Amino acid sequence: MGTQSWFNLGERRCVRYRHITLGLVFTSLALLSACGDSSPLVAAPGTTTTAPPTPYVPGTGFWELDRTALTQMSQPNAATASIALDGSSTVLVMATPATAPSAAGRYVGGGTGNKVVIGLEGFDGLKLADLGTVELDAKLVGGGTSNFYMNFLVDLDCSKDEDLSVLSIAQLRERRRIIVWIPGVGVLQADGYSRYSVAATDAQWLIVGSPSLGMGVNPSGPATALGLTGFPNACIVDGVSADGGLLRNQSIPACVSAAALPTSALAQCGLPHMGAMVLLGDSVNTLAKEWRVQRVKIKDRVVTMH
Repeated sequence: MGTQSWFNLGERRCVRYRHITLGLVFTSLALLSACGDSSPLVAAPGTTTTAPPTPYVPGTGFWELDRTALTQMSQPNAATASIALDGSSTVLVMATPATAPSAAGRYVGGGTGNKVVIGLEGFDGLKLADLGTVELDAKLVGGGTSNFYMNFLVDLDCSKDEDLSVLSIAQLRERRRIIVWIPGVGVLQADGYSRYSVAATDAQWLIVGSPSLGMGVNPSGPATALGLTGFPNACIVDGVSADGGLLRNQSIPACVSAAALPTSALAQCGLPHMGAMVLLGDSVNTLAKEWRVQRVKIKDRVVTMH
């Protein structure tokens, strides 16, 4: 596993494992995030994973998303995610059923809809300047092309030193931003899946919230190339974003309510998540949708399903 050091939350020391892991482990990430660290995560006992290269270099190597890792990714309300065979391929099935609105409280922003949120391991610390290209091999099964997209949680100075027990949601959103890519027209492959691709220089990127930092604002746009004016060191991070459309940390009593959290609430009310995500639906979606994902490539790192 590599070198381990214990942490003590009272003394603000963090645990760090050097050659990490795979699988989304909210408990481990929550502890790391509580002391302002969003380093790669420690795998759950018994999880079969493929370790990143040594030393860890974000955006390189490969990862197989398996059923064990998938069970550790909590899906809000009625959304579901599973691994299945589609012909000769093992794929990720992302689905939201048609439902009535759920009770508010799963999302930071108080949404009542169904959204699949899939975190991808191995991109923590990847500089946007080094991102290069993204590829997504996917297939629409039903429900239309809307609301299928990727999110990237970006730390503007890549310091990853935010103290979530002190910062408010509003303050964290000033330091960490969500970048959005909505796949456009893909290239149909022989197996029926389409390959969607985007380069950092393509005008297909949006940013959530303001200031826009030279980019188009989600959802109205217009989309722009990927680049955050004034922040050349911005990087993808695993951790808490406190974005209104992402999940709430319901393990903290002060964060539990049946309404949207005020931006004055502590940033730790956001549930930690991977910095690179594939999503279907949104926090108000109550429509039936299904997409299947066969492969994701970000920079030089390939994610497949197992």
